[in-house]
Amino acid sequence: CCCCCCCCCCSNSTRRDSSSSSSSSLSSSESEDSFKGASKYLQDDSSDSSEDDRRVIQSAKERRHAEIRATVSQVLSDANSNEWGSLVKSFEKLIKQVEKHYATPERISTFVKRALKQIVGTVESAYADKEHRQSLSTTGSKALSALRQRIGKYVKVNELDLEAASDSDSATDEEFAAGNVALNAGLEPDKKDKNYLLYADKKDVTFEMIDEKLKDVTASRGKKSTDRQVVVKHLTYIATLAKCPAQEVEILLHIISAQFDMTGSMSSHMPVLTWRSCVANILRLLLLLQANKHIELVERGEPSVRPDKDELLSDSPVQLAGSLCAFTERLDDEYVKSLQNIDPHTKEYVSRLQDECFLLMLIREILGHYLQQDDRENRVKLSLRLLARLHCKNPTSYDAMRRFANDRVDHITATSLEADELPEDVQVSNMEAFFAKDLTETLITDVSAWFPQGVTFPADTLATTMRNLTEYVYASGDQRSKVRAILYDTFHKSTCGDFRGAREQLLMSHLQESIHYMDIDTQVLFNRCMAQIGLHAFQRGSFSTAKTCLAELLSSGKVRELLAQGFSPGRYSTERNFEQEKLERRRQVPFHTQINVDLLESIYLVSSMLTDTHTMFNKNKQPRMLNRTYLRLIEMFDKQTFSGPPEGIKDTVMCAAKHLIEGDWHTASNYVTEMPCWTLLPGSEETRKSVLDLVVMELKREALRTYVFQRASQYESISIETLSSMFNMSTESVQASINTLLSAGLAGSCDAPTSSFAVHAIGPTDLQMAVTAYAESLTVLLDANERSLGNRIESESTIPLDDEDLHWRQRDSRSHRYDERDESKPKASRSKLMARGAKNATIGISRLSKGRKQEVRDKTTKTEFTSRSGGRFTRT
Repeated sequence: CCCCCCCCCCSNSTRRDSSSSSSSSLSSSESEDSFKGASKYLQDDSSDSSEDDRRVIQSAKERRHAEIRATVSQVLSDANSNEWGSLVKSFEKLIKQVEKHYATPERISTFVKRALKQIVGTVESAYADKEHRQSLSTTGSKALSALRQRIGKYVKVNELDLEAASDSDSATDEEFAAGNVALNAGLEPDKKDKNYLLYADKKDVTFEMIDEKLKDVTASRGKKSTDRQVVVKHLTYIATLAKCPAQEVEILLHIISAQFDMTGSMSSHMPVLTWRSCVANILRLLLLLQANKHIELVERGEPSVRPDKDELLSDSPVQLAGSLCAFTERLDDEYVKSLQNIDPHTKEYVSRLQDECFLLMLIREILGHYLQQDDRENRVKLSLRLLARLHCKNPTSYDAMRRFANDRVDHITATSLEADELPEDVQVSNMEAFFAKDLTETLITDVSAWFPQGVTFPADTLATTMRNLTEYVYASGDQRSKVRAILYDTFHKSTCGDFRGAREQLLMSHLQESIHYMDIDTQVLFNRCMAQIGLHAFQRGSFSTAKTCLAELLSSGKVRELLAQGFSPGRYSTERNFEQEKLERRRQVPFHTQINVDLLESIYLVSSMLTDTHTMFNKNKQPRMLNRTYLRLIEMFDKQTFSGPPEGIKDTVMCAAKHLIEGDWHTASNYVTEMPCWTLLPGSEETRKSVLDLVVMELKREALRTYVFQRASQYESISIETLSSMFNMSTESVQASINTLLSAGLAGSCDAPTSSFAVHAIGPTDLQMAVTAYAESLTVLLDANERSLGNRIESESTIPLDDEDLHWRQRDSRSHRYDERDESKPKASRSKLMARGAKNATIGISRLSKGRKQEVRDKTTKTEFTSRSGGRFTRT
């Protein structure tokens, strides 16, 4: 028993040990698995494994080499596994990394060349194997063919010598990782190479080499096989090698033009990083021109002959072709195009708006430069550009922009001071060392990396800046510039709250009479100005002015096109072709400067309801003074068989108008005040509340006017106190409204002692109604007569004839046509001709008798008509 117990104990302990060992192994394996991936960073720092797996910090250059090595491994793996679809993607990725890392194809590392040679051999052998190609799918076969063509074209264009890159080469991964762009030991640089300037030492670069390379690079611009990014990259490095300011200015002019060439078409915009770099280059060019007065840019005509090398080095006067104004205008256009193409509901759009302050600083600096040169034409152009950027801003937003710009300028100054305190680095010797640091992320986050030092935001207020710019354009601009300056100033005054000044300036300019003869952009600006004045008039409670300003825009059905804010749905969308649509898209204003169309429609309909509802029942109102758009909407709403809850703006306003006509002003005010579009009104919440209070008060007055006109014939007198209680208005307001109605043609009188309004029921008699109908019919007939007479006078250029001469002239022309028709027909026999002549004679006699009878009747009628008094129709 003891032995058995011992055996059992031993066996149990053995099982426990084995189970513990297995559990420990499982736990260790589970722990190892649990610390894979992102969880491995959660290990304790005291573990031994964390000491071996420490994080290694690499430079940007080493990271790029590591990325190339990883991409090469992926390419070789895809090539060995015959994954042709994946190989196409990985090969394109490798080509992009190689073009970004190496300045010229001659400097490509042997490691990459060996990989390219292996890929070429694999692709060629696979393409030669017909059985393998037949076994591939359609996608795989297309990928293999495309890859073979792509590799062959890349090797041929870059002239790569893959035969020299054999497997026995001594190039190692360490040599590749070092990224040494200098020539290999024991090899002399080939000075005949056209790219020698890019990898040669700066000390060996001469003036003539820079000129020759500059001519070569500029000659390659515009060619189909030229990479525009490589051109800009080469020119940027060559600018650091300039031997004199004149040569640097010439290179900068080529750099700016090449950066503008990077935009593929008019529909696409310049990349943000390229735009910022272009701003820095223009400011750098401006600083060079201000520091070197002997350098002059010629904008019109041909510059003088360029001096030779010695004269340039000795700062002799030189003229170069270029225009700072043209560069600035193109930058402004590219900025607007970027805002048109970027989604306005993303952070990228907000980040792009921050660049506007730097654009304003650039325009102000260029304006100061032309002020010194007394160039009025360019000053007017840049003043209009600055007005276009500032007219839609209020003082609050302008002050916020100034604070933002000053903070960035202070950051640039602090960064430059810290850089001056640091020890000087080793001077770069060639192009690859110059572009070794990747500045892509820095250009996005750090303004000091691209914006030059010494440029500040203007200290003048917004009102002073707008006044100075508009006054200068009024004094020195042409007709179109003056019109646009007036519209910019009017829009700005309306935005800042000066409604009276904006309205008076627009009325005194008389632009309403001549705006239809202006260009489309000026007409769009005029429409935006009218919309802004109407919006501000509604906020001030001037509802009739708001309706007048918005009537032509909203009744056209093309309000979005007229304001350059998109395309309106409906029948007008099918009338434009593709080219017209492209032009309208280029003409669109940025999203943050647009005026909400739904808000404008709400303001127009509510203003029409508050001013024109009572005119439906005013019989003394002239027909041409009625708001036919609003009345047509009410008629269409009344014709509906069933009216459900309102869904849109029009339905809501029509429901409110229906209750207003019925006298239920409280329900109508609820419909109007609960519209969600009022949250889009500019200003604070208190301002919006005060505007709605004005709307409700005017709604009560309109309800009173509608009630009096609609039901006045049923009363002999109406108590003013009763009207005051019905519409929740003071007796003074009711008395003022009644007096206004009396002056508008309402038959009645006010009785002050009894505080009532007496209605004079004087209706038109039957004879008066018949005369009125007859007069209206005669007016219609007279208008039709005048229109037909005008068309006839325009179509005839001969001397007018009387009725008798005109009658015989028409008979002669008819007989002449008959003769020509007879001559054109083949000749008939003599008997047929005699029969036809007798018939024609009979017809001619009958026509002549009918014509004479008609003449007698016309003369009799004319005599009777003219003998009566008042019977002759005369034009007034």
